Amino acid sequence: MPYEFIISKKVVIIGCLISTTCLLYFLFVNSLQHLNEYYPVRVEHYKRNYDEFIIADSRGSSKVKLNVSHAFITSIYYYPTSKSLGSNAVAFNMAIDQRSNQMRNHTFNVIGTNSSTSLFSTATSQAEGVGNCRYTTLMGRINTVENLEKLEIESNGVTVEVPFKMARYSAPKPVIICISPQFVAEQWQIFMMHVHAANRFGGHLHVYLTSIIESYFELMKVYEREGYLTLDYWLRMKLTSTESPYFDPNSNIEWRNQAGAETDCLLQYKEAAEYIAFFDMDDILFPKNYQTYLEEFNAVLAANPETNYMFYGRREHEFVKAPTLSEFSFVDLVASLRSSIVVKRGKVVVRPEAYNSTWIHYSKHVSFMTRANVTSPTLVHVQLPVEKNGKRKNKSRDMWKISFGKLKETIREDDIKAIEEDIYRIRNLSSTMNLASNLPSSDFYLPIVFKCYYDAFYGPAFDHKPGGFGCPNADFCQLPQRDDYKCIHSDAKYYSGPYMKPVTYHFTTDSFWSKNIGSLPDLNRILIVLSDMPLISSGIPKTSPCLHSISTFSFFFLLLKNLPIMMAEDEKIALLMDNWILDVPREGYEPTRYYTTLVIYVFVFFLVILLYFSMLPDKKLK
Repeated sequence: MPYEFIISKKVVIIGCLISTTCLLYFLFVNSLQHLNEYYPVRVEHYKRNYDEFIIADSRGSSKVKLNVSHAFITSIYYYPTSKSLGSNAVAFNMAIDQRSNQMRNHTFNVIGTNSSTSLFSTATSQAEGVGNCRYTTLMGRINTVENLEKLEIESNGVTVEVPFKMARYSAPKPVIICISPQFVAEQWQIFMMHVHAANRFGGHLHVYLTSIIESYFELMKVYEREGYLTLDYWLRMKLTSTESPYFDPNSNIEWRNQAGAETDCLLQYKEAAEYIAFFDMDDILFPKNYQTYLEEFNAVLAANPETNYMFYGRREHEFVKAPTLSEFSFVDLVASLRSSIVVKRGKVVVRPEAYNSTWIHYSKHVSFMTRANVTSPTLVHVQLPVEKNGKRKNKSRDMWKISFGKLKETIREDDIKAIEEDIYRIRNLSSTMNLASNLPSSDFYLPIVFKCYYDAFYGPAFDHKPGGFGCPNADFCQLPQRDDYKCIHSDAKYYSGPYMKPVTYHFTTDSFWSKNIGSLPDLNRILIVLSDMPLISSGIPKTSPCLHSISTFSFFFLLLKNLPIMMAEDEKIALLMDNWILDVPREGYEPTRYYTTLVIYVFVFFLVILLYFSMLPDKKLK
């Protein structure tokens, strides 16, 4: 083609820039419009597929019945022998949609296989949850083949293989205290109070974590290495793919599926522990009449024939918390403890053979006639501590006013002294000293979370606030990111089974602790990347506008390729990116929609044109 018919480089560059700008504008604006139409949902970290079937119902009020109930399996345990479940038993723990299909006395088919045979069985189940929520905690059970190697769930000829674990047959201590899932956890002072008290009285904490301040997590790891506790994953429930509509289980189940975590803990230690307690982190029990939990629990049941579990009330308390680890003193903490007359609904301590599942406060499938109600002592419930300077920077108590007076619980002097010495020992470990300065010194997430809880449940239920309440859940809370403290999350590989009726199953494998997805949405990362954009072309001579254009296009290409990785932790941005850009290139990576490829091809096409014209002599171009 004669050179005179070739337009100038400037026109080509301007045309390319305009075209690219239009493309970017279309893609971003189109995605933002879609974003505004949906409630922000958390997009899959392991295998992110945009799911057009999700139904937004953040308050959990919808009564819609769907054709399929979706179930997220949190755990499955195999018992070669069990005192209450029998031989070769399998226990299923899942969160399941109870509104789309009736889940009372729900049954499902299971195939167990070993090296020589397969056995088809029908699992029975019992639900632990509230009717206000779409999803409920469900425990299913069967007896299957010995030496189980493979486990499948079957429905109408369709099967899905599901992972299982061996239940524990030994425990660190005879009393296991199951701690409900911690999320955006930052109250390390309450943890210190609980973990040392439990250790003093012969208890072992089993702590579930969803998200936690990183330095606080490292502190917990110190105690885990010292044998005080076991850390466990409590994952957000994610459906990687589905062919039918569903409601987000995280925002449609009671308190982050707390009953599921406590049921998991029960099933883990069912054959290993003598007693299992189901407490929150801020529920601390000080035995009144005996030196250890084991002695106290044995005495309570011995004094109440034909009982096999205990119910302890929870009395509201406040204490003054130290801002730093070096200032933390159990002596000072106990001296500042003040009691209220308010005793809330309590928690249970059970003989594990008496329970096969549990709700937050007790099992709905065990008779109250076998329960021993303990009126003294009560659990010391320290939900909202006070800062050491005497000021209430945390204004949460202004919403729910409670009066405090003299301490009503008994904490023995020799126990206080022993715990103080134990704290001193842990505090002076080199691993503890290295992290101490990084622990948060003031409240940040606690007042935000408490207000969400108050608005969602406490206010209407206990404080006569208007509005009523539906599913008790705080998943709709907007939690800001902290620049000074990052979080650790529990994460895993997520899987979805094939389409099955009446229930489609989803599950995970290979759980791990993750720093990559951040604490919460972090918009600063993208701003940092964008602020560095001029640096990309800063070393290119100004006499080469085409190379400047190429560098600019290259930047956008790299940004498009890597932005999902940088922003995978952010709800809104991840959803936006997942509308039109490559998935995170991790295991499970698969191509996205056709326009991803189209966008890349368009960029490459423009780059080739610009490179071609940049190599032509200027004098031959008109």
